[in-house]
Amino acid sequence: MHWTEISDRTLGRAVVIDVRGFMTLGEQESRLLGYVRALAESGCRRIVLNLTHVSYVDSVGVGEIIRVYLHLQGRGGTLRLCGIGPRVSELLQSTQLDRVLPIFESEADAVASLGE
Repeated sequence: MHWTEISDRTLGRAVVIDVRGFMTLGEQESRLLGYVRALAESGCRRIVLNLTHVSYVDSVGVGEIIRVYLHLQGRGGTLRLCGIGPRVSELLQSTQLDRVLPIFESEADAVASLGE
């Protein structure tokens, strides 16, 4: 995956992961999944993936999002997506993943859906 930046911040009981760059096949190992694994191991399992600054996702990127979702789900965690742009939204709709992955218009709504 080509990422220029992955960072996180805590909002209430949720961790928001902000990613920047392009989610496409690259030479690097799956950085996002590794990042989420480390958070989950430290006890952070309510995660919002903010894709506001991601303009493109290919099938490899979608696969990584699914692996993150499954990793968290297998550990009793939850994943929410927000900040989905039109191109990413089209891809998620065409693969019908928008029916599986909880997607929210705003970060605030995504965080609120995780409850207190």
